[in-house]
Amino acid sequence: MSEDQNPAVDTTEEETQIPQVDELAMLKQRARMMGINFSNNIGIDALRQKIEAKMNGEPDPLPKTDTLDEPTPAKAEKPAPLQDPKNPAPPVESLRQKLVRENMKLVRLRIVNMDPKKKDLPGEIITIANEYLGTVRKYVPFGEVTDNGYHVPYCIYKELKARKFLNIRTYKDRKNNNQVHVEQNWAPEFALEVLPPLTKDELARLATAQAASGSLN
Repeated sequence: MSEDQNPAVDTTEEETQIPQVDELAMLKQRARMMGINFSNNIGIDALRQKIEAKMNGEPDPLPKTDTLDEPTPAKAEKPAPLQDPKNPAPPVESLRQKLVRENMKLVRLRIVNMDPKKKDLPGEIITIANEYLGTVRKYVPFGEVTDNGYHVPYCIYKELKARKFLNIRTYKDRKNNNQVHVEQNWAPEFALEVLPPLTKDELARLATAQAASGSLN
């Protein structure tokens, strides 16, 4: 029989199919036997570090929930609220700005001095001072000149309202041989009437009159 008639002999050996070893499963089994805690989604590198640390007597380099191969997704940030350009948010006031705004607004008053000792005084300089407002000083007239209203800062108005004087009154007791008695009490120093704010037309006329007289009040 000729060489050509002999069937070709295949000298190549069939490749042996070797099952792939699941390294992660093997490491997990080993870690359980060593009493190592780990999360179910831990990566190979992270678990290997835990096992090496355990074997070397070192502290666990990673907490149970950490993984090196599977990073934790970042938390979604809440979008900033959209602002209406036509209605922007008002600026935030500091404590000093708020106190200045509240205490420096003008109050229109009619003022009468009730202290007999000051009946001849046409007015008085009132001064307010603190760490927020600084020093506020204003001349305040009394009597008829305020009949149409006189504007003072709100802090000055509060000071006028709080002022008191020692009122001394004497009288004779007719039932007791006209014996003279003296009574003392603290009474409000000023009678204050708060008037409504001026209208725009009244403010315009007042500004014209003040400019003509050189007055700032």
